Amino acid sequence: MNSMEVIRNGFVPVAKRVSRLFFVLTDLVTVDPMYQYSLTFFRNIYRSTIKSADRVEPKLNKKERKAYFIKEFTANMYRNVSRSLFVKDKLLFSLLICLKIMDEVQESTGGLNIPEIRFLMTGGSSVEMPRENPAGQDSWLSNKTWCGLMELSRRLKKFEGFDVDFEKHVKVWETIYDSNSPHSDEHVWPGKWNELSILHKTIVMRLIRPDKVINMIQKLIT
Repeated sequence: MNSMEVIRNGFVPVAKRVSRLFFVLTDLVTVDPMYQYSLTFFRNIYRSTIKSADRVEPKLNKKERKAYFIKEFTANMYRNVSRSLFVKDKLLFSLLICLKIMDEVQESTGGLNIPEIRFLMTGGSSVEMPRENPAGQDSWLSNKTWCGLMELSRRLKKFEGFDVDFEKHVKVWETIYDSNSPHSDEHVWPGKWNELSILHKTIVMRLIRPDKVINMIQKLIT
């Protein structure tokens, strides 16, 4: 293997990240038809990143150089694209970038669980209630939310048994529901559910306190 091939293979992680982020741009058109970005636009961001990297690369070793380029390119793309987005869509853009990066990081284990992401985006759709609402009728826990929690336990392997455990600790969940900041780390979730990742906690929050999902997404991105 010659030196050029060694250099080329060394930058495969950079190529992976850059290509993934390109598809974030193509996904934006589904948010609003006006969000259409050309390959030329994307390539110009790439070229400007190379130029800025050239100024600092001599000071960095090979590993640092790759990390710098990935970080710089991601920042450049965010800055250039976010200027043309409506304020309401900037958080969504950040989330799409975040999910693409998470999918890449988890590539060795199959990437992100698509049914989980779909559930996060759409919430539960079930109207079946095979078990009575554990908090009682006309309580803080609506029948719709309870149906969603049972559907969550049934559809997603990560949450298997969540509904049963929820019934056992319904008073604790009521405290979390009543809190002004249920997304805060100050709240300890019952049992093993406290060990859920931020992404998985966001899915639960989507059901019990949908008004705090934005706070959870901001936390996830951070």
